[in-house]
Amino acid sequence: MYQLPITNSQLPITNYQLPIPNYQF
Repeated sequence: MYQLPITNSQLPITNYQLPIPNYQF
């Protein structure tokens, strides 16, 4: 759903349950 690659976010898929505003990229 998020257009950021997992390697770019450096977060496990389980952490993707967080809202997008929490990523603050």
